Amino acid sequence: MELSMYTVYALNQNFPSPVEALKHFKKKGIDYADIVDTELEEYPLHIYNDFLQEANIKAHALISMLDIANFDDKVTNRNIEIVKDYIDQMEKLEMKLLMLAPEVKFAQCKSDMERMQNLFIESLDKIIDYARGSNIKVTIENQSVSTRADSRMKDVRYILDCLPELGFVLDCGNFFCINEDVQEAYKLLKDRVVHVHAKDWEFNEYGKFVRENIPRFDGVELGTGLIPLREIFKALKADGYTGKINLEINAGKITLDMLDGSADFLRSEWNV
Repeated sequence: MELSMYTVYALNQNFPSPVEALKHFKKKGIDYADIVDTELEEYPLHIYNDFLQEANIKAHALISMLDIANFDDKVTNRNIEIVKDYIDQMEKLEMKLLMLAPEVKFAQCKSDMERMQNLFIESLDKIIDYARGSNIKVTIENQSVSTRADSRMKDVRYILDCLPELGFVLDCGNFFCINEDVQEAYKLLKDRVVHVHAKDWEFNEYGKFVRENIPRFDGVELGTGLIPLREIFKALKADGYTGKINLEINAGKITLDMLDGSADFLRSEWNV
């Protein structure tokens, strides 16, 4: 099974250069890069790709945080046009997966939630239409806040049913944040899974990352926390999953030891 990684983690470690950082994780079994669009402010995508090529890592996914379900049409339409430009750039670089994880306004009531969901579906439909004919798969990920239209498994299922060409990125940790069982969610959504984000949590009364769980929790090295990653991987293998597994840690401080240990865990579990 091929492994990918949010490469921002590598670049934030104390390496002499971006290329040296990426080469380190290549040796740890990371062959593919998942890039967040906020990184493009420092390194445009084509420059980022040069770093990756020198490290012998392939650019795989781009994750866009742009709000494409804003109640202000001007904001939504502007961001859709930026995403379309991403698609053009990705196609030139032979990237395969676009994940839309918009920083949306949280719904204050049921009508807000319905409006947000409808806007999200409308925008996704436009982006899917633009990407049609390319080799780029448009996807969404389950989010970690119940007042979003793309967090709960039933809401994600509804969006996927409305958009047959839309792919799903299973985030193993985010369902936990809203007290939903990731194994049950996987059973409901597995027919659309094209990518998996491995993430793990521990309870921490004074953790910096506060979601809806009490007590608070923070990200830890994969395989050492509360998320049943081994069980999820077993189910993926049994179902013939052939996509990639992404190394993700959502913590206040991400150390090189945490990243190396997580890469070792993934490599061991998938026999990479």
